[in-house]
Amino acid sequence: MDALPRAIAWILLLWTGVLSPVTVESAFYQSRPQSTAVLQGETIVLSCAFSGLMKDEAVIWEGPPNYRIMSNGRSVSPAFNRHRVVGKPSRGEFNLEIQDVQREDTGGYRCSTLSVEAASDAVLTVVVPMEGPPAITGAETSQEAGSELYLRCKSRGGYPEPRLAWYNGTRLLRTAKSSEEDNSERRVIEMFIPRLTKWDNGANLSCVADQGFVKIVKPRTTSRILRVNYPPTISVPSPSIHVKEGQSANLTCYVDSNPRADITWTKMGGGLPIGSIQRDKTLQIPRVSKLDSGVYKCEAENGLSPTAVGAVTLEVFYPPKIDSSMDAKVTVLFNQDDFSLKCQADGNPKPHIRWRRKDTALRWENPLRFHRIRYDVEGIYQCIATNDGVQYATRDVEIDVVGQPDIRGGQSVVTTNSGGTARLYCDIVADPVPEKAKWMWRNNQGAETILLPTNNGIMINEHTTEEGTTSIVTVQEVREEDGGVYICKATNMFGTDQKEIRLNVKGSRSSLVAIISVSVVVIVLAAAALVGVLFAKRRGWIFRNTPQANKVRTPSRPMPPLPKHARKPGHGTNDSGVEDLELQEMDGTLKPRPPSRVGKDWAAIGLTYGGLAHTNTLPPYSTVERHRPEGEDGGVYTAIREETSTTDTVMVHVEPPPPPPSKDLKGRWKGGRGQAGVRGSTADHEEENVLNEIQADSV
Repeated sequence: MDALPRAIAWILLLWTGVLSPVTVESAFYQSRPQSTAVLQGETIVLSCAFSGLMKDEAVIWEGPPNYRIMSNGRSVSPAFNRHRVVGKPSRGEFNLEIQDVQREDTGGYRCSTLSVEAASDAVLTVVVPMEGPPAITGAETSQEAGSELYLRCKSRGGYPEPRLAWYNGTRLLRTAKSSEEDNSERRVIEMFIPRLTKWDNGANLSCVADQGFVKIVKPRTTSRILRVNYPPTISVPSPSIHVKEGQSANLTCYVDSNPRADITWTKMGGGLPIGSIQRDKTLQIPRVSKLDSGVYKCEAENGLSPTAVGAVTLEVFYPPKIDSSMDAKVTVLFNQDDFSLKCQADGNPKPHIRWRRKDTALRWENPLRFHRIRYDVEGIYQCIATNDGVQYATRDVEIDVVGQPDIRGGQSVVTTNSGGTARLYCDIVADPVPEKAKWMWRNNQGAETILLPTNNGIMINEHTTEEGTTSIVTVQEVREEDGGVYICKATNMFGTDQKEIRLNVKGSRSSLVAIISVSVVVIVLAAAALVGVLFAKRRGWIFRNTPQANKVRTPSRPMPPLPKHARKPGHGTNDSGVEDLELQEMDGTLKPRPPSRVGKDWAAIGLTYGGLAHTNTLPPYSTVERHRPEGEDGGVYTAIREETSTTDTVMVHVEPPPPPPSKDLKGRWKGGRGQAGVRGSTADHEEENVLNEIQADSV
């Protein structure tokens, strides 16, 4: 039925174009039909215009279904009651208007004439919106971390059929699969997640259905927010907090969990500070003290294992404080060795401790150490504890030194002119302080006398100084007899200390006499030694180039014992004072000991030396042995052979000159100075020298 009208139309076109005797210019498209899309129910106009058409030349529209002829010229087939040809004929317009477009209007359209080659077909798409957004199934409730997830998205209606896609937020997920249900216009897309993590919590998974014509119909979207439950984790923004004592401190632990976790704060090794406030993730301490230092633990729990734990260390800075148990006063003994005093202080940062002697610039490290305690150590010492070089604390400790007296150094030799005034000083430091210093005088002969303020010409004064006591002895109108050693002695409950001061008197005549006497003694000793050597050679006692030259023969004559006042330890004397040897070993020789002077007269002559011609020709012992330097005559008797005579030792006694008369010496010394061993007048010394010269001549 449709083929007949089409054939008639084409016959008419051929007759009009071929049989017509009129010749015209060739026609062409002025406007070609274009492919387009339109929403169902709207009106669409497909344009078509020619230029140069002959009058009464037919223009045909063909369209769906199967390119049926819809119009000829401006006449439209009755079957297409929603179609009509519109436009101005004068312009050659043959536009096709379709009203209330339906889905069956979708297809290809063609506008043509016999004189012009047909243009390309125009496709009309009628868009039918979806019935609603796509539907998602799965993950309707919360999921636990570690489980798997299956989601399914299904579209409902719409033409063209929508394309489905999964998005995580704005990011396209390319792991999804799409399919079409059988016997249905619905499309389905699925998504599978094998293992959920806490990072999937709150993910916005969207299923988007897009028909491809966004200007006509918008894409439809359905979203699903994932809820993933996971155990708590804790992060500590400030693991260590430093704060000064008295300030506030905030300790914070951030907790990540789903569902929300409960947070509990504790202090390791103790309870929370008094007045502390727990506010969820924060522990607030309004006013910290040094006792609040320590490690604080935050614990989070939401019913899912494991429980999360975090730690925050609180360090409180506070100024140094010195231990109050340290004694304010310490008493030590004089001359004590290795004394130390330690100062202990607490503070944060750890304080640096030093010692300082108060009101001085002297400083020592801690502990304060003295190798030996002296009285000048006594004083107030200050322990100084500092931290950061700004804050510091001090504590005073007094060191009190007690012990026996200590007589300080000073002049040990004082020289003055005869007739002048001599002052001898004795500086005493002691605790407790002695009542008074005791002065003694030892003359040049070794006799000692106690000095009293009542002695004529002697003054003893004492006065207190900052360091102790000073005792002064003043000797007025000094004489030669006043020379000697002055002893200052101080005693308290701990012991005694003394100091010797020698007083030398210049301008004395007796000093010259003493020098001359010593010279005479030296000459006499030398002469006696020479005579002995010559005598030994004559008797054959000296051996040369023989082994006997190095031997010492034992004398047959008994030797006198060494006087007790001249013994040396280990040389012939035991503890009881009894002599056990008759010879004294000195420098490799055997020297006869001189007789004891105990009980002898002050001018008694000494022993007889065996082997000499005349024993009574020796100078007196008082001038030989007393003034002989030690060891001077030791080698004289080395090779002297003693006589084998059995005669006893002969003691020769020479009448001494009368002793010098004692003098009052103004009554200066108690008991008189003559009792102390003071030599006689100048005449007495001259008589003794004459006697020595006579004996030397006889030798």
